[in-house]
Amino acid sequence: MATACTTVPPQSNLQMEAMVEQQLTQIPAGVEGKKEAFLLVIAGFDQPAVFSNEMKLAAKQLGKVFNAQSRTLLLSNSTQDAEQISQVTPFRLQKAIDKFSQKMNGEEDLLVVYIVSHGSQDGVALKQSGVPLVLLSPYQMQLALLEAATPWKAVFISACYSGVFMDTLKTSKSMVMTAADATHSSFGCNFGQKYTYFGNELLNGRDFAAPVDWYSIFQDTVKNVKDRERGLHVDHSNPQFWMGPDFAKYLASFNAESIMPSQ
Repeated sequence: MATACTTVPPQSNLQMEAMVEQQLTQIPAGVEGKKEAFLLVIAGFDQPAVFSNEMKLAAKQLGKVFNAQSRTLLLSNSTQDAEQISQVTPFRLQKAIDKFSQKMNGEEDLLVVYIVSHGSQDGVALKQSGVPLVLLSPYQMQLALLEAATPWKAVFISACYSGVFMDTLKTSKSMVMTAADATHSSFGCNFGQKYTYFGNELLNGRDFAAPVDWYSIFQDTVKNVKDRERGLHVDHSNPQFWMGPDFAKYLASFNAESIMPSQ
């Protein structure tokens, strides 16, 4: 049974690149003339298991929502994923998005990113086992996203103080959802939790019926998170949401098959 002191050797750059390439060989290129989503899901911290658990939940649920199950790339610093999945640093994130976007068709396709980790008012923590943590700042995240061939981005950040990313990432062609505002913690990232409060309420067991109404989903998530936080007698994390006007039109232009395949 894994413990809090479990460590694994950090991956070399060559190992990380090889693991990303291995995943990419299984991902088909986008079909020209068809809008398709490409999903990148990141577990940023080595322990506890909640981060890896939520990464896999997000890959499953958002993969269904955006019909991106076959176009999903995972990056994880979790000790339990070290043998199968590339670890991630700010530089490796930028490189991975660059390579991932080579599968995409320019302005047709959508890049969806979900990050779960610890966070601070300076950014999201990326922590490999046995290596000091580094922070992914809003500016570094913006630079990484610029590597994508498409301007259409949907970004979900499940971390304390994740609202610090909002002003940097929100554009007319983006959607951004964060677990907290820029001045508050979020909850559920400790040992003993399967998912964070935000990740659980947004994703776990949710039936994303088409057409997907992200504003209503966000409102429901906020209500349920607030109910759980009230029981802790803590300040509300105050999740944030943005949908750019151009993004709203773009998302609406997806047909039902593009967003949610028939079962």
